[in-house]
Amino acid sequence: MRVPHSPREPGIGRLCRVPTVENGEPLVDLCYECPELAVTACPTFARAGIARMLNRAQARLPAGHRLRVSTALRTLQQQSDGYWGHFDKLKEKHPEWPLAILRREANKFWHPPDTRAVPGHCTGGAVDVTILGPDGEPLDMTSPRREGRDTTPTYSAELTEAARLNRELLIRVMTEAGFSNCYDEWWHWSYGDAGWACRLGLPHAIYGMVSDPPPEAFRQIEERRL
Repeated sequence: MRVPHSPREPGIGRLCRVPTVENGEPLVDLCYECPELAVTACPTFARAGIARMLNRAQARLPAGHRLRVSTALRTLQQQSDGYWGHFDKLKEKHPEWPLAILRREANKFWHPPDTRAVPGHCTGGAVDVTILGPDGEPLDMTSPRREGRDTTPTYSAELTEAARLNRELLIRVMTEAGFSNCYDEWWHWSYGDAGWACRLGLPHAIYGMVSDPPPEAFRQIEERRL
């Protein structure tokens, strides 16, 4: 697997310095715009350009394989609930940690909802994906060569050969479709957000906060809670 030239993920401070020039692209429902995909995200919405790119990625997969989208748009409330829930768990597990360390560790897994940089999922430009095989089960993307090794980073050297080849397939189809990957999370891909702009050295993001999600998105969230 070829490691990219600069595999270090930009930090929150760098993301906060990226301006956004919102292009006004609408949200669409991936269930309707991407019928060949398996969409389990809640809500099922993303920017229109993301839907087109997902269809391009799907078309590059071998016959019988499907992309599965487990997360797309997140409302700011969903992002906040996820971040602070994770923060509270860290605080409970490590009561000796000062606030600065708790925030730093929480930021490694969740983009904080209270900074200038808009979380990628809240822009409608980020998706969490994997590939389903012909049997409908997810391809192995995570098995380590040795037990206990962390295989979360996209270009982990700890993968078994089978997992490495499966991950290479995901990287190829998503990259060719135009997505940028979060190097710390093999499943997280985006376009148009601050992370995308930083990784590609672009002057600004083109997707900002989705401040007014469609009513259907809130209905889906409420149904998922029930």
